[in-house]
Amino acid sequence: MSEIPASRSRRGRPPKYGRPAQLVTLTLPDDVLAWLKSLHPDPAWAIVKLAEQAKRRERKPLPLAELMQLPHHRALILVNADVLKQLPGVAIIPIYEGRGLLALAPNKGVADLELAVIDRLDSIGVLKAEREALEALRARLREWRVEGVRFESRSIIVAERAPRQGSTGSAGGPKAARPSSRDVA
Repeated sequence: MSEIPASRSRRGRPPKYGRPAQLVTLTLPDDVLAWLKSLHPDPAWAIVKLAEQAKRRERKPLPLAELMQLPHHRALILVNADVLKQLPGVAIIPIYEGRGLLALAPNKGVADLELAVIDRLDSIGVLKAEREALEALRARLREWRVEGVRFESRSIIVAERAPRQGSTGSAGGPKAARPSSRDVA
């Protein structure tokens, strides 16, 4: 008799999720099952995806400010859009999951951003969470400057569709413009 080498994989079907799993029987309301099937044709996969998304969110808090790498050694400044909201001369363009892209007013640079942060910190009525976020952003900007990160201002174009005449905002209402890869320089 010949032995099967230990290096060969087991025969049969591989694990459904790529890791050990258990068979579980669930009774779900029809509307919940339909919603799960709208996320993935297999409701079990939909549940796994939802659980993985929840795990990612609870793992670590999002940094208040970070550089999002782009090709060719370039990066964009992303911030916690839920906390930083009122910087003069600065727009925060929501991107995903509470993250926003910093967009400066025309002819403004990173020095103007730092000054806007300092001015906002000096303002009366800044809540504790925003103050902490502003201080963290100021520290990150200083850190990047000391590290020798160079900043250059570029213009971005944000497109917003006007509401259609007679639209009630239902499913047939206006849709947000989605940038394509051709829209970003």
